[in-house]
Amino acid sequence: MKNVVALLYPGCIFFEIALATELLAKKYQVIFATPDGSDHQASNGMVIKPHSSFKNLSLENCHAVLVPGGDFDSIKDCGDSDRLLQAANDKKLWIAAICAGPFLLGKAGVIKNRTIAHGLGNEQKDHLSSYFKDVTFVEEKFFVDHNIITARPEAHIEFAVELAARLEAIDPIRATGIKEYYRGQYGQKIRPLALGLFENAKGQFLYHQGYDRIKKESYYRPLGGGIEFAEQGSYTLKREIQEELSLEVVVGELLGSFENIFTFEERHGHEVIMVFKAKFVDETAYSKPDFNIYESGHSIAKAVWRSLDEIKAEGANVYPMGLVDLIKKL
Repeated sequence: MKNVVALLYPGCIFFEIALATELLAKKYQVIFATPDGSDHQASNGMVIKPHSSFKNLSLENCHAVLVPGGDFDSIKDCGDSDRLLQAANDKKLWIAAICAGPFLLGKAGVIKNRTIAHGLGNEQKDHLSSYFKDVTFVEEKFFVDHNIITARPEAHIEFAVELAARLEAIDPIRATGIKEYYRGQYGQKIRPLALGLFENAKGQFLYHQGYDRIKKESYYRPLGGGIEFAEQGSYTLKREIQEELSLEVVVGELLGSFENIFTFEERHGHEVIMVFKAKFVDETAYSKPDFNIYESGHSIAKAVWRSLDEIKAEGANVYPMGLVDLIKKL
């Protein structure tokens, strides 16, 4: 059976990977391993019986290795964790570490020349600097660099859902809704969004091409996404386009804002939207007829160039409401 491995060690915080193991268990056997194969007592008193020690653990049929944060001093002299993570990296398995968990990755030398998110304080980073040579730290809550996934502790939900989506344990199209469900916000949250208007030489704009299966309605919406706490809308747009299209953008002026209360496939939604003028850094992007939109490493939809007349001829709609009037004024 396909499996994923969770590395547990004295003083680690099991809670940080608990949701990830819950979601992954829908498709994979979750294998627990401890340094010497003895039972692991979690910080909440729960006792987890491991399947193996680090030394005797097999990575056959393994698709991912999870590393929680915690007391890294308790495992700093463990060579078996180094060999295990090096073998996993050589096999190009997903390696997912949260909070202080990237310490084990740095100790094993598998994140050299990589970029990581983390939950380490400045003093901890200074203390552990020898383990993080040629490693770039970012203040993102969650970051993916090739096969390495890292996250801050407060992003344990994003960490779990994004990993599960990449391992196809959940449908990536449902990733945003699943995150909201575990945050207790599903169906209740007013979402702030930043969307971008990209115009080509033909006067067409780039839209996410969507379809509501309940209403049997085709629609178009500019690309962008949800604004995170303490994040400016312009930065959100840059981040979202990088994640969705792997393209860099320059964000221009704020063209307008809208409030959008809607129903999509029988689910109610409420959005407050900032619409920006934007352009691609790579001019060749304007010659592409369409783009794959990626969510959690999977293509989930298409982005296409359309004029308002072309959309009208298709009998489709443009959202959010009020955007058509704004575009006509440009």
